[in-house]
Amino acid sequence: MSNSKFSNPARKALVFAIAVSALAACDVDIGKDGLTINKDDDVTYVPGTPSEPTESAECGGTRSGVNWGALLSENCPKLSDYNLFVDSADPTRNPNTGGIPYDLSTPLFTDYASKYRFVFIPEGEKATYSGHEAFDFPVGTVLVKTFAMPADTANRGENETIIETRLLIHRDNGWVARPYYWDSEADASLAIAGKSVENMTTQHNGQTLTFTYAVPKASSCTSCHSVVPLLQGSEDQRQPIFKPIGPKARYLNKDFDYEGYNRNQLAYWEEQGVLEGLPESMSEVSQAPLFSNAQDPALLAPEALHDAAKAYLDINCAHCHRSELTLPEPLYAGPAGSSGLQMEYNREYADDPTRFGACKIPVAGGSPDYPLGDVVPGAAEESYLLFRMNTTDPRHKMPELGRSVIHQEGVALIREWINQLPDAACSP
Repeated sequence: MSNSKFSNPARKALVFAIAVSALAACDVDIGKDGLTINKDDDVTYVPGTPSEPTESAECGGTRSGVNWGALLSENCPKLSDYNLFVDSADPTRNPNTGGIPYDLSTPLFTDYASKYRFVFIPEGEKATYSGHEAFDFPVGTVLVKTFAMPADTANRGENETIIETRLLIHRDNGWVARPYYWDSEADASLAIAGKSVENMTTQHNGQTLTFTYAVPKASSCTSCHSVVPLLQGSEDQRQPIFKPIGPKARYLNKDFDYEGYNRNQLAYWEEQGVLEGLPESMSEVSQAPLFSNAQDPALLAPEALHDAAKAYLDINCAHCHRSELTLPEPLYAGPAGSSGLQMEYNREYADDPTRFGACKIPVAGGSPDYPLGDVVPGAAEESYLLFRMNTTDPRHKMPELGRSVIHQEGVALIREWINQLPDAACSP
């Protein structure tokens, strides 16, 4: 990508409503980091020149490789201070040694932005496989995600405006989130307080979308990345736990083109010595379907439609709307898990349709126009869930954080899914 991507005048807040009171415990300052302590689209992979990095605790203190020392201890003012990429002005490709690109089969939606993901794991360390949860990454791991807005979503990778790069860093005292806003062609600046980017535009299916893109403030990351305790009384003093979301086996279990070497991502991570515990047979590994905006959900077979809808709801909603199940911490849930709406991919719909919203009256929010429940099987247009996905009204929209426009294809998928669900007590 050339620097022409910065020509869009849109380079020149974030509306966030907290629906569950448990989140109040997340948005606080703790320790020297000044933040709570508790990580979609093809890229080209060209490995960095192997070298022994010279660690330094000072920002920008090394240029021969990743600045691991600064990552572990410093909140550097510039993204380039960490030296994560061969070309510090291009965070979409060519990671320095220790970095591996990856993508997800079903990604979280963010205003039709392209996303470029990398995982950096210190030499000699490994992530531990989990069948259902995000992997257990060692201290020193950095999950990097860069967001770029294409001029036209039909031509991703061409004429894109780089907006932000988010880092999730696993430090000695837990995970921390560090957002960086690309305020120049050369580098990105730390944006602890977030940033509203007005007049962002993209063409999508021949339609011009113009909106305010929100770079979240660092402390807002806890709203999605934390699981919270299901408190058992006044003496229960357990705290929220910050966790990565995307790098789960089911979303990584797909092929990736590593500069001409097409390989399953999980197998590649194991080959590179950064993943342990992967089952011997890939048939034992869960696999979420590939989501594409070009897919017409009306053409999917019923089983494939159900699977696609569950994966979409999981990646976009279940970081908040989940409770216990396979969480390794007993009596923990997502921040909205106590609402009764629990939409994990590995939860069976047939076991309790109410957990997926069927005939469930909303606990938070709600609208008199949707009295029958979050999901009304066979009647998508009467379902409050679909309404929340299909609005930008901050009083109702879901997800609350991370989007300013409606994901038209996501709405179409969930509409088709609801309409094909078997009738329930609330169905008209």
